[in-house]
Amino acid sequence: MLQRYYLRETLSLYVMGVLLFVGLITTDLLSSLSGVLLRQHTPVGEILQLVVYRMPNTLSQALPLGLVFALLVALARWIRQSELKAAYAAGIPPRSFILPVIGVGLVVGALVLLNEGWVKPIAQERFENLQYKIYYGSEPSGVLTDQTYNPEGLGVYYAQRIFPGQGGQKGAGLEGIRVVEPGGAVWSADTGRWENGAWVLQNAYRVNPDGKIFSEAEHPLPFPTGFQPKNVSYDALKMPELYSAAKADPEARFPLTRRYSNAVGAVILAWVAVVVGLSLREAAWAFIAVVVLIFGYWTFWTLSAQFARLDVLGSYGAWLPNIVYFALALFFSWRLAR
Repeated sequence: MLQRYYLRETLSLYVMGVLLFVGLITTDLLSSLSGVLLRQHTPVGEILQLVVYRMPNTLSQALPLGLVFALLVALARWIRQSELKAAYAAGIPPRSFILPVIGVGLVVGALVLLNEGWVKPIAQERFENLQYKIYYGSEPSGVLTDQTYNPEGLGVYYAQRIFPGQGGQKGAGLEGIRVVEPGGAVWSADTGRWENGAWVLQNAYRVNPDGKIFSEAEHPLPFPTGFQPKNVSYDALKMPELYSAAKADPEARFPLTRRYSNAVGAVILAWVAVVVGLSLREAAWAFIAVVVLIFGYWTFWTLSAQFARLDVLGSYGAWLPNIVYFALALFFSWRLAR
């Protein structure tokens, strides 16, 4: 019963925490774009659209962080009013609060994964298109330039320009094509098309490792199926599209892994917050713990993205904040069990 009382109090504070972080993250977004928005005399309506389109991205961060805020603020009140001491004196062990909180974390994690995989990509694509229009005064052309792909076992594929829009089995247009096969042979062509499962080179010629050259009027080269070129970031791809992109481009693997990491992070943050809060004896430390836990997680979350840009740890770097906080949760759980 006491556990349910704690969860009810936490959930009432959770809405406040989520709104708090939504406000902070949105303010940070507007401040980072303020120079461009003022310089371009962006209408208020388009600014509001940017905020709305960015909201699913904002919620991916606010939902787990709001849970940390709610759990620790609720425990701070219990500590201040000696309710936690009374619970311990009544023989209720601290560990009895942990599993219900982890259950709430699982629900929040599922919401984060649903948002990251299917809701956020739709809004992110609209956000990026509107941002492009504000920056350059026109809609994106859809033409991709200087694209390189490295599908596993197939070599390196490069196109100077890709013209998407034909879609389906007809494929997208390719210009300035170079493909290096695993054995070292190099295919080149001025034009071609991107079909589902192949790059079809037109008037192509091949240079073998021994220097021999021969040509073909049309030559197909295998390419992972399901991935269609789009002039958006990987954050704007739905989960199935991102899976296909990860087969063709190693750079897509970190964004894919991060989606799962963010969902699991909600569970781990809830676990850390409750075990840290239950270990405290002064209410003031609970508020300090809110700042330290959130700032620390944000630091490792940002650091993992920097590692990805430097090709350190690969896609596994997305799990860095969760690994650190999982160890922290185990440590404080061990302390409570003593």
